[in-house]
This record gives sequence, C-alpha cells and structure tokens, in this order.
Amino acid sequence: MYIGRHTCLPWLFESGDHREVPLLAELGGVPHFVVCVGDRRRARRILGELDEAFDVSSWCRERRGDFAAGRVELGVGRTRGVPVMIVETQMGGPPTEIILREVLHESFHPDGARAILRLGSCGTLRLSAGVPGVCVGSFATGWSGAIEQRRRGVLAEPSGGLEPPIVECSKAVLDALIDAATDQIGGGGFEIGGVFSKDSLYAEQNTVFADILRRLACVATEMESATIGPIAASMGVDWGCVLATADVIPDGRSLDPVEYAACERQALEVALEAIVRLDAE
Repeated sequence: MYIGRHTCLPWLFESGDHREVPLLAELGGVPHFVVCVGDRRRARRILGELDEAFDVSSWCRERRGDFAAGRVELGVGRTRGVPVMIVETQMGGPPTEIILREVLHESFHPDGARAILRLGSCGTLRLSAGVPGVCVGSFATGWSGAIEQRRRGVLAEPSGGLEPPIVECSKAVLDALIDAATDQIGGGGFEIGGVFSKDSLYAEQNTVFADILRRLACVATEMESATIGPIAASMGVDWGCVLATADVIPDGRSLDPVEYAACERQALEVALEAIVRLDAE
C-alpha cells in the first residue's frame, strides 16, 4: 500500500483520465521501466530526450490544478521504442521512499514494474586512474539521519558499532549498465563499486568520510540508492544506479559546469542504453 497522495498517479487513475494519455492508454498502466531522479530540472531534461514524451504532472496541473499534479515531476515517453517513466523522488531517503512506494503500487502497474534505475549525481573518490566521470553502483549501503551522522561534527559511524546494511544491485541491471557504459564511454571513463547513501550532504567534506568509503569498498556517495535498493528488493523489482560525478572527495572540488554537464550526459546515455538492453532480454 501507499500512504497519502504525493504524485499525479492516484488522481489520474482514479478519475480514469490516464486513458487520455496516449502511452498510458496503450499500456493500460505506467511503463515497466522507472527512472528515478532527484530533482525536477533533471526530470524535465530527460523527458526532453525521449520520443513521444508526455509531461503527465504538468498535464494534470493544467487540467485539475496543483493538487492533482502532485508534488513531484512525472512524465512518460519512449527510448528507441521502449516505454519509460521518469519520476522525481526529491533529495534524501524519506521522500524517495514515499514517492517510490506510490509509483510502484500495483494499481498503476497491471503487469508489475520490471526495473528501477536511479540516475543522479554523486561525490566520487579520487581514484588511482583519476576522477571517473560516471559511477555504476554494484551495491548500496549507508545510514540515515543527518543529526546522527553529524553528532561529532563529521560523518560518524552508526551508534552501537552496527555495520551498515548492504543491498546488492540486481545482476541483470548491473550487467546492462556495465555493457552500456563500456560501449558509450569506454573502460577508462567510468568506475564500478559501492554507493554510500547518507542524509547529511556536508558530512562528506573530510578525510574521515573518505576512509569510511574506502573501508566499505564504495567509490561514490549520494542520498537515495540505499533507500531504493531495499524497496525494490521487497517488491521483487530489479534495480541499479548510474551516477554522474559532481564533486571529488575528500578535497571537495566541484566539477565546473561544462565538466559536470558532460558527465551527466554520459550517465543519461548509459541509463537509456541499459534500458534498451534489458528490454531485449
């Protein structure tokens, strides 16, 4: 079940107006492939790259007002013929869980969702080969709570000596992302490894956090993957993540806008290519 109404999907399907959205009418529900992004600007940019793109949340807003549109951006389209839904999950674990449990609900997926891809930005460790432009997650780990994380002024280990949980990315999605990244970028332009999720964005600007990442075999950090993984696993949906480098840990250097735009473009191309490969299986 889901609690509350946070996207446009509940109103859209309860009213029957989803039948007026061409792709939803054709499928009888939302697409099987779901791409999760952290903010609406990225959601709109990705939607602009799709064929037959339809901004569902804006359409609902124009038709019924802000309440019906929900609080996040949501749209559908096709990439090389494969139906895809793009949804904004906002930043951090709590909103991601709320949004994801709603958009994955069986009432919107008559045949079930097939795969979730987290597409976003990350802080990346400076590795021996330099700074990878794109990171493909092989697993997600981390812990929640900005106050807990910052209780000593830097990101601290969980209380009581607990080890953070690890959720493996689905093999089918991971293989598709690696193959896509190899073809789109080449072997030296991306890194594969763990992704560490946390709530305190500012906790990463120190060597303590870099040491934690290395100990856990993580190559990148962001704020959502460790929430997406368990939800996907609990619902029997494959999942994975591909991330564009935004800054470097622990020195805190942010990529300039041109560098970052190139990394973001590469990550998008990898994600869409992976979806096409998964659909062909």
